[in-house]
Amino acid sequence: FLTAAPDIGSLDFEIVALDADPAAARAVLQARVGEVRDLAGQNGIDADDVVVREVRQGIRKEERAANGAPVYELRCDVHINVRNLANWAPLAGGLLGKSNLDGFASGFDRSDMDRIKDELITQAIQDARHQADVMASAGGRRVGAVMGATPEALKNLSTAMGLERGEIRRDDRTAGTRGQDVDREQLLAVPALKLRQPVDVIFRLENIPKRTR
Repeated sequence: FLTAAPDIGSLDFEIVALDADPAAARAVLQARVGEVRDLAGQNGIDADDVVVREVRQGIRKEERAANGAPVYELRCDVHINVRNLANWAPLAGGLLGKSNLDGFASGFDRSDMDRIKDELITQAIQDARHQADVMASAGGRRVGAVMGATPEALKNLSTAMGLERGEIRRDDRTAGTRGQDVDREQLLAVPALKLRQPVDVIFRLENIPKRTR
């Protein structure tokens, strides 16, 4: 496998507002969206890289306001593309200090992943040929040309091991909780990517020519 430092990332979270007055909850939601956009702009992130999805409105079934009125819950998802990871820590750290933000998740990648995948495929086929040479030699044969090769999906071992994408979501989410309640160190970290590219290869087997005396 190959270990590579990521050069791009993404940050996902929810903005949640609760109030007996849905208009008041929406005002809080809109205020937080404005703060998020301002913070992103201060960290050199283009407006197009901040995606705010549709607002969802519901009623908290087991919660009532002091006057017995239903409590409305408004939430929306936010996705931020970070194309310069030098801005990651100030952006994520700034978001963690804000109210009404929850459900943080981070993801990292490489902008040149196609090139890396090509290198991994080449390396995998070379490794496959070496292993085939060993097995063929043990059986008195030799490996000839490649008859077929099929790459499987690129495996990101850092994701499988829980190192790349941090799903930092609490079970009990309320509008009053702050982002710093999540694991700050985990969210601010930019872990290395561990990548592996499996390849299925079919080689032609040839007989070893007999030596002539």
